[in-house]
Amino acid sequence: MTLGRFILRQALRRKLRAIFTIGSVAVAFLLFGLLMPIDRMFQSRIELANTHRLIVTNKASMMRPLPVSYAERIADVDNVQLVSHFTYFGAFYRDPSNQIAAIVTEPERFPQMVNEVEFRDRTHLDQWLKEPTGIAVGRQLADQYQWKVGDLVPIHSTIYAREDGSQAWTFRVSAIFDGAGKDADTNSMVINYRYFDTARAAGKGTVGWYALRIEDSTQSAATAQQLDAVFKNSPDETSTVTEKAFAQSFLRQVGDFGIMLKVALGLVFWTLVLVTANTMAQSIRERFSEIAVLQTLGFDARRIFGLVVAESLLIMVGGGLIGLTVAALTVPLVAQSTEQLLSTLNVSVADWLYGIALMLMLGVLVAWLPAMRAAHQTVVSGLSEAVA
Repeated sequence: MTLGRFILRQALRRKLRAIFTIGSVAVAFLLFGLLMPIDRMFQSRIELANTHRLIVTNKASMMRPLPVSYAERIADVDNVQLVSHFTYFGAFYRDPSNQIAAIVTEPERFPQMVNEVEFRDRTHLDQWLKEPTGIAVGRQLADQYQWKVGDLVPIHSTIYAREDGSQAWTFRVSAIFDGAGKDADTNSMVINYRYFDTARAAGKGTVGWYALRIEDSTQSAATAQQLDAVFKNSPDETSTVTEKAFAQSFLRQVGDFGIMLKVALGLVFWTLVLVTANTMAQSIRERFSEIAVLQTLGFDARRIFGLVVAESLLIMVGGGLIGLTVAALTVPLVAQSTEQLLSTLNVSVADWLYGIALMLMLGVLVAWLPAMRAAHQTVVSGLSEAVA
């Protein structure tokens, strides 16, 4: 019998116990494979933030608006190259489950401020600039709902009502924009601020936040301090941060996903370590007499230690690969049926490498104490265990 077959037979010695143990490992790594892409997706939105952009929000809360008149005063601050404003619209299409990332801004400044997107058809861009009720739609969003230029699109806002009290808005698709890079997100739509501000029932003359492009990114901290000093002691004081800090703050409005996911995975793997370590310890106790026989056949402590660790690695890696494989097959299927940010999720090569490294580490960890005990037992004590 080869050494590999021997290790396999020992690992599957009690088939039912082995199945439950491997199943526990598979479930743990299935959760790992499902949660890691989500964490990476949120982190990518932060990492893609532009270092040459600052975000100005209301100091009291980023959910409170700022006067639209602040734009001129912001533009006068040193190092400020371009200023625009944005307002979160809060929208869905036809059904509340069809959530849409819709923002309101100035069409003429949007292409300059957001250089992650591009308008490949200049005619359609010009049309959007001229049409008050027109919207610019990202390519992914347009493809998802099969919208094309000229279509009338009914959108329901969960935040803003029209002057007649209705929260149903109708826009015409004037232009479709694409991503300037492969990582650009085009699952969004952009609404003309002038039309929106005229038609809404409340909040006229205010915006959600300001975005400004600066000439020298090394002076971002000084520029932020100078901006906030301009509005100090005003009814609406400001808080200016980098775009990356703003993205992190925005995500924390609904919780720190990174910490939550890491805590969840930590608890899962801690439970896995306890379960598998107990299983390995029980399995080794049952085989003390057999280990004693191996010692009489010339197996030294190092080889016995290696056999126990190899057995643990076989269970951990086998179950882990099953779990990650199921996750890799499941994530794209789930992503295809979801909206917006989740639509591009997948189990990456980095997830596989990290997962395999984790399998190897856990395999050694859970086997360490049982392997040490097996390696250092004497032949007499091993045979006495069998007699007892």
